[in-house]
Amino acid sequence: MRTFKKLPVLNIVRRPGRSAALMALTALLSFTVFGALVLTQSLGRGMASLERRLGADIMVVPEEAAGKSGLESIVLQGNPTYFYMDDTKLDEVRAVDGVGETTTQLYLASLAASCCSAKVQLMGFDPATDFTIEPWIRDSYSGELGEMEIVVGSGISSSEGDRLLFYDVPCTVAAKLTETGTNYDRCVFAGEDTIRELIKSSIGKQLNQFKGTDPQSVVSCILLKVKDGADIDEVVSGINGSVANVKAIRTASLVSGTAKSLSGISGIIRMAAAIVSVIAFIILAIAFSMQIHERKREFAILRVFGVSKGSLAKSIFAEIAMTCFLGGLAGAGIFACVMIPFSGAVQGWLNVPMLMPGAAAVTGYLGITLLLCVAAGALSSAWNVLRVSRSEISQGLREEK
Repeated sequence: MRTFKKLPVLNIVRRPGRSAALMALTALLSFTVFGALVLTQSLGRGMASLERRLGADIMVVPEEAAGKSGLESIVLQGNPTYFYMDDTKLDEVRAVDGVGETTTQLYLASLAASCCSAKVQLMGFDPATDFTIEPWIRDSYSGELGEMEIVVGSGISSSEGDRLLFYDVPCTVAAKLTETGTNYDRCVFAGEDTIRELIKSSIGKQLNQFKGTDPQSVVSCILLKVKDGADIDEVVSGINGSVANVKAIRTASLVSGTAKSLSGISGIIRMAAAIVSVIAFIILAIAFSMQIHERKREFAILRVFGVSKGSLAKSIFAEIAMTCFLGGLAGAGIFACVMIPFSGAVQGWLNVPMLMPGAAAVTGYLGITLLLCVAAGALSSAWNVLRVSRSEISQGLREEK
């Protein structure tokens, strides 16, 4: 009886070729299901993170910037670029009916040259009024940014205390931000005074074309929230109608294209996962059917030695469950080994925000995947298992080996 209880394990171990083939099929199913769950969740988290980082209802930029791809390149792609307008535009925007909180940002593109440690997007903000970057920084850094201190995104290969050079001006890394899954992870953030000094230095070195810009009297964009009860579209129209040479844009419209892309990618992933899962299920059903048919004589002999029909069915199901569990574990493990080290490359290839879920969520997805794999094995073989366990002993003994 003890040997019979170990029979499912012994069958798996002593028939490695057969077991490996069945595990490979289950691994394909697991890889697909687990991958689809993790990828779609990562895309959703990335989009949510991007929306949180924007944090404003409306963005106001120079008119020429809104007519180019520069705005989207900073907000969605993190590409180094810059544009400026006179800071008096802030008072004009504040005067528009419905405008609530406001803050400004300053952009500067560093160069891949000896004057700079890296080619990155530098973003300056006003800590006194900011409601987009400051809350994010507070997750990693509780102090106040001093003169020539910066914080870097998680994708920048620097650590706290490091010194980076921008236009030959040394800056100290005060903190490294948590990952967002967006291109903000490859940006550098500084206080308003620091970014103005860097702009001044770049003008002095004539390394960027600023067209006579006075770094002390410009901003790149104005971010604002509308007052409670105000209609965002009406405020946008009010700004565009009363403030010259600027363009007000709903931040939601900036990410609408990305949201559609994410929805399309997620749909493709789900469809591919469904197709592969159906194919894998059918192949599993055929494979288990062939395996059980070939082993009819083996099962009949077990019946001769006194194994009941119920015990025989439980033993076969246990073997199938173990096989599918191990195959499912292997498939999920392969996906993790591929995805974790190359998640940045996948994000760059898809060109969309993507933030991997936490350990608890991944563990939950693994549990769901393994449960589905075991259930798929049980369902795909149920009819054949029940049929062979209920067949007459004499019928099974007549089967050829």
